[in-house]
Amino acid sequence: MNRAPLLSACLLATCLACTEAPRAPAEPSAPTTRPTPPPATPAPAEPDAGALADAGATTDAGTTTAATCSARDLSPVPKPTAKPLPPAVASMRERIIAAAVACDYAALQKLGDEKGKAVRFSYDPDQDMATTWRIQEEWAESPQPVLSRLVQVLNLPFYQEGNLIYWPTAFREGATAADYRALKGLYPDDQLQAMRKDKSYLGLRVGITVDGDWQLAVAGD
Repeated sequence: MNRAPLLSACLLATCLACTEAPRAPAEPSAPTTRPTPPPATPAPAEPDAGALADAGATTDAGTTTAATCSARDLSPVPKPTAKPLPPAVASMRERIIAAAVACDYAALQKLGDEKGKAVRFSYDPDQDMATTWRIQEEWAESPQPVLSRLVQVLNLPFYQEGNLIYWPTAFREGATAADYRALKGLYPDDQLQAMRKDKSYLGLRVGITVDGDWQLAVAGD
């Protein structure tokens, strides 16, 4: 038997059997990059306290009401004096005017007590000065402009008697017509005319010692 053709046939069959079958198409792979999620909605910002205040809203700090009194619209800067005051007197005068214009009764009381509780004032010696003046200023039936008169008097000419500086000069012995003219606007004209006729100034007068001790702020007899 001729083995050559047979051997060739076997080799061919063997090669065909060993050939790898075609693979099924691979499943498409999942994408390696995840889609970007939509941006989150930002949380509302906390309200700014300053912005609320600017807008007129009430804040935790609350609101303050400006103090009011008869001296509120006057200048807190003392008028220049014709002659210099002792430094301690000038300082006390300046601080009294500033406190009165600020309607700060507590500050006025503190100034009065700065060198001892010695300030004499009008109407109620058994009550402290600040309380008395506040009552007079806020008296519903007939408010008294005590603080504006205090400022006005301290801006008038002064004189010295002993160790005390007094305002106004109309309070001194032998007050002149000029002294009374300087009081224009402090009290009604008819009251000033009556005082001048009687040669007795009964309006508010203020006294400060040369070392700066505020001792009196009285009116009347």
